[in-house]
Amino acid sequence: MKKTEVFKLVVKIINMLRGGNRALLHRQLKYFLLEIEAECGDLLLYNHVRWLSAGKCLERFFAIRKEIPKFFNKFVSSDTTELEEEIQSPEFLKQLAFLTDMTNHLNTLNLSLQGRNQVVSDMVGIVNGFRKMLKIFKRSLENNELIHFPCCLQLEAEKDQETIDFSDFSSYIQEIIEEFNTRFKETETLKSSVQLYMNPLGATIEEQEPHLQLELCDLQADTFLQTRQEEGSHFFKLLSSEKYPNLRQFGLKMTSMSGSTYIWGACTYMKVFFL
Repeated sequence: MKKTEVFKLVVKIINMLRGGNRALLHRQLKYFLLEIEAECGDLLLYNHVRWLSAGKCLERFFAIRKEIPKFFNKFVSSDTTELEEEIQSPEFLKQLAFLTDMTNHLNTLNLSLQGRNQVVSDMVGIVNGFRKMLKIFKRSLENNELIHFPCCLQLEAEKDQETIDFSDFSSYIQEIIEEFNTRFKETETLKSSVQLYMNPLGATIEEQEPHLQLELCDLQADTFLQTRQEEGSHFFKLLSSEKYPNLRQFGLKMTSMSGSTYIWGACTYMKVFFL
């Protein structure tokens, strides 16, 4: 079963239980989960517009995955035997656990990218940090080490002495790595600019644009600026427009650059990956 099929099946079951005009069945589900003291008291509808809801839907579904077949047996009059068997199959549960963990990792990335008052240097740092995490995730899965995948770890713990092999999911992580390398390749071209923006006093002059190099020579020899603790936009505001016109313009440009490209790229890929 492919990851897209798993997600579609989860959405199908959620819609069966609380979508459309199923108000009575939805109430029964909430009462049932409350009565048996389930980990979660309800399922969440999936919103196609807001992809972040995918992670929340999967998280809730995974939390009550054992209770759903019991609810079918007690409250759903139609024959759900085949559906029950499918969502209790080892392969479905394995895929569900991995998908839930990965959506949560990607949700964390997206929320970080949407933080307030961030400039492009912040975005580049967040994306590059996540790319390093992906390599760690891949190596961990190759060795079937699940410390970064709590749902997978929980599923394996429930099998007692039986080991579930999650190593085949490392290929999915490789897909994400390759996609990130493609979608965010511009971060490499911005690397020297970001370093200059965050640490102009320590930047390597020869690596910067020619029109900035002479001003950088003066800046890095400026005893007044060497004593300052400001960073980023606050530092560039200190620069004299007469003495450092190009560097001030550079600082203004970096400060005003929007991070929306990064957010759009991350969101677009996550939709492709899961839907």
